[in-house]
Amino acid sequence: MRIGIIGAGFTGLAAAIEAQKNGHSVIIFEQNNYVGGLAAGMRGRVENYPTEWEWDLEQYYHHWFTNDEHVYALAEGIGVKHKIIIKNPVSSILYKDQIYPFDSPFNLLRFPHFNPIEKARVSFLLGKLKYLENETTSAKFEAVTAHEYIPQIIGQRPYEVLFEPLLKGKFGQHYQKITMRWFWARIYKRTSQLAYYQGGFSAFAQDLANYIERHNGKIHVSTAIKNIAYNPDKTLTITIDHCVETVDRVIVTTPPAVLPKLMPSLPTEYLDSLTKDPSLAAYVVVLSLHHPLMDKTYWLNINQENWPFLAAVEHTNFIDKKYYNNEHILYIGNYVEPNHPHMHMDVKDLVKEFTPFIKRINPLFSSESIRRMYLLRTIHAQPIVTKEFAKQIIPIDTPIPELKLATMSQVYPWDRGTNYAIEIGQKAVRSII
Repeated sequence: MRIGIIGAGFTGLAAAIEAQKNGHSVIIFEQNNYVGGLAAGMRGRVENYPTEWEWDLEQYYHHWFTNDEHVYALAEGIGVKHKIIIKNPVSSILYKDQIYPFDSPFNLLRFPHFNPIEKARVSFLLGKLKYLENETTSAKFEAVTAHEYIPQIIGQRPYEVLFEPLLKGKFGQHYQKITMRWFWARIYKRTSQLAYYQGGFSAFAQDLANYIERHNGKIHVSTAIKNIAYNPDKTLTITIDHCVETVDRVIVTTPPAVLPKLMPSLPTEYLDSLTKDPSLAAYVVVLSLHHPLMDKTYWLNINQENWPFLAAVEHTNFIDKKYYNNEHILYIGNYVEPNHPHMHMDVKDLVKEFTPFIKRINPLFSSESIRRMYLLRTIHAQPIVTKEFAKQIIPIDTPIPELKLATMSQVYPWDRGTNYAIEIGQKAVRSII
């Protein structure tokens, strides 16, 4: 079969390789001028990207857990697993303007703001979610929200200190509605060791693309799809600017809301279902600094009220700064409603707004600390995973058997990430076969 794939993010790339390994030919269409999707790097995508930086830096902060099995299997399958780097960076929380490492049972025991009973309750909750529940048993958490369940186990105060600020930061006004199963998955998947790829995630995406092309696959970047049509002989025609391509099957890996624009001939009821699920937007401010912001912490969750961002991620406390001209790389990340004012502000105005808060992390921070600054935004970033979400997940199969939909909105209960982008792409191909 000849399979057309819309989108060259990790879902589309993984789908192409899975199809090739099963004897099919593939052709990928990507509207951007690069592969990798939201995991791609900044080189060539932002103005004044430093030529001195040896490695490409992700547009949005990325890492893998050591149990991200689909990543490792795919890397091994194309012969690049040796390029995966595994490290043990520090993850911390900011509480009462103090940074506390919070990535091990030992650090929980050292946390000075909990009494022994509270520490025991938090340890019990985390241990239960990590070791006593699995993908099958965790289904019971669909019926309860994290806001309801967690305080029952650990008490109201530890919940308000540890987890409520993170739910608020991630989901804003929706935080009380988030299903406990989503929270379970976050704890279950977390590992103290994290992984990265030599050269950055864009290097991994390019290695995947190179493998596809070496095996006679075609990848067309800077190619926007105008229309997908279903033919009487059950083939599909993909119309682009300068030509049409006829294929036996199509896998669409764009956000669901894009499909109605590509194929408005699909049944109305189905098209309506693609635009119902609300999602949050996201943005990151990327700063190159003259000095580190934090001592050893890579990932800092902001466990404080009324902060304008959710997390500070110091990339060069994870990956050696020598790959970035010895500059210190900091991400400031946040999830917001698509119409939030921050989605329209200039990067300089955002940094000005954030500066008093960044100074509370490190008083030495000032405008003179900054060498470079960048701003990245995306509208379709985080589905709002309520108790009803699992029942509303759009299936891979569409009303047309020859057309499949594979997107990050279908990976629940797992959170968005390249591991599950790879898995859903492979599942789409298997549903065709």
